[in-house]
Amino acid sequence: MTKILYFLIGFVTLLSSALATGGLNGLPVLNGPVNPVVGNLYGMKRRVGDFIHPGLWHTHDDLERIRQGVLNGQDPWKSAFANFSTDSFSQSSYAMQGPKRVICRGGCSNYTTFTNDARAAYQNALMWYITKDQAHWDLSTNILDSWGTNLTDVIGVDTSLLVGLEGDMFVNAAEIMRWEGGWIEKGAKPGGGTGFSNQIYWLFARQSIIIGQANYGMASIKALLSFSVFLDDVSMYNYALNAYQNDLCAGIYGNFDPRTGQGAETGRDQSHASSAIGWAAEAARVVQSQGTDVYSLGDNLLLKAAEYTAKYNLGEEVTYDPKFYRCEAILINGPWAAPSNISRGLGQLSSTSKTQAVWDIIYYQYVVKRGLKAPWTTKAKQTYDAAGGEQRPTGSGLSDHPSWGALIWSYPYRGSFVNNNDRTIWGGGKLGPNGMGNINAS
Repeated sequence: MTKILYFLIGFVTLLSSALATGGLNGLPVLNGPVNPVVGNLYGMKRRVGDFIHPGLWHTHDDLERIRQGVLNGQDPWKSAFANFSTDSFSQSSYAMQGPKRVICRGGCSNYTTFTNDARAAYQNALMWYITKDQAHWDLSTNILDSWGTNLTDVIGVDTSLLVGLEGDMFVNAAEIMRWEGGWIEKGAKPGGGTGFSNQIYWLFARQSIIIGQANYGMASIKALLSFSVFLDDVSMYNYALNAYQNDLCAGIYGNFDPRTGQGAETGRDQSHASSAIGWAAEAARVVQSQGTDVYSLGDNLLLKAAEYTAKYNLGEEVTYDPKFYRCEAILINGPWAAPSNISRGLGQLSSTSKTQAVWDIIYYQYVVKRGLKAPWTTKAKQTYDAAGGEQRPTGSGLSDHPSWGALIWSYPYRGSFVNNNDRTIWGGGKLGPNGMGNINAS
């Protein structure tokens, strides 16, 4: 009896410690192992030095294309920047709303402060790069450091979605400020610390390892790709890249039917069907930044999916296979016998509701850059543009996508636009001799 009592006391103490210390201490709770990828995976990294920085949604060359387009008064960058630069989240006077020690999504909800601050950090990072105004640098890095040194746990049944959306936008801001702006996070030291990178690893990346289904799973995959590049984590990057290509519940082939482009969420509602396209495209953008083209996988399957969903949301009929649906559809009252009319349409559905901002990244990647025909995607973009274009969303979808597509995803014409991988910027944002970045340059 005494032994049992001591065991119970020890167990309760351990459990209390786990709950008190939270995810930042790396407790192996709900974050499974990163299974190593063996063999020859398309685009896999072989060593830590293979990573390109900055290399998430934007490489150095991408950022320069944006900046030069704005400075030279070229459209679509000029017009897009006119709206972007006046948005409240692009202002250096933005009042930070956090940080908090614990944020929660699902069963509880207190994460909107993080949503707003992550958006402001990202938009001010872009504003700094375009204008070189120190005030934007200060605002963005202050948000990164404040949350990075205070947040200790992310909880709730929708944790993976919270870190997959807000967390992804947050780390994209950090990638720009670290590699272009010379930002060194608070708490960074040889002995380790409690700063931003520790948070990214334990709270965000590790809690994304267990990948869900369909668009929910793709949100985790795209975020894991971003987190792993920021962290220079070869195993995690290959794990996420393998999931994108081969996970039959969450990857490209789990989300879209290779025969028609039908989405695994098409029978559920059109908001989820569209978000799957956007998140798959954003994941592919990170992989492109790392020197590999997965946009062309499955004979341009992502474009086929965009064409299918655009056509249906433009009011046309599409073929539908009721046997192609998301894994574990029973969790959301599926599967479904026909395409859903819920949230069907494009652009402004009501005074307070606008559909997912996913068309620019597809249009510029496939139609402009690659010169491919995509009539329904093109019409979807035109319809969306007529409703004001991809500006910052409002309401609960603030972190769903980066938006501002005409500014951040545009290409001027058809071309390869291959990033110069030798122009990696190493901490300081200054190019060294012959265009090469300097390691730890000040």
